[in-house]
Amino acid sequence: MPAFVSTLGSSTATSYISVAQADDYYLGSMLEANWSALTTAQKQTALMAATRNLEMLQYAGKRCTPSTNDTDAEQALQWPRSKATCRDIEAKCDMLPKEIIEATSYLALELHTTPPTVGTVESGTLGAVKRQQLGELSQEFYDVKEGSSTKVDASAPLILQKYPQLVDILGCWSDTSTGAGKVALRVRS
Repeated sequence: MPAFVSTLGSSTATSYISVAQADDYYLGSMLEANWSALTTAQKQTALMAATRNLEMLQYAGKRCTPSTNDTDAEQALQWPRSKATCRDIEAKCDMLPKEIIEATSYLALELHTTPPTVGTVESGTLGAVKRQQLGELSQEFYDVKEGSSTKVDASAPLILQKYPQLVDILGCWSDTSTGAGKVALRVRS
């Protein structure tokens, strides 16, 4: 397992946030006991898994460069960023928006509580496509489950399909298309 590194902007970072930041996020919440029951090693593993999944998304602005620990290397993760504003807060290379802290903390506990992560063979689904066929070009999709989110559709990244709450948590920091409400245009040639 890779080393747990949560240094902001580091070329070796494996987590957006530290265990202490996640502890602060859960402090006083209804889920504090669930998070506090985990060992430090379990928290670190969960935070790294959450970060890996959040790395699949696109974000507003640009990655900061160079890294904070090596001027010859790029930062390992997509955050911190610059050249983006969300709710009148400007992204800066020395800060992590509270929405990213919240998304990482939320997802870490969710992934620890209900493993495996999305998109794995063990989870039983690899996305929205259930079956494909080349001869006679057929494609079958999984059914929309009762109570499923209307925030995302089958074209959204798997992590958002499984955890649509992330759309609200990340808000305007996310540049990832959720597919919901998109208009399909056809061009005739």
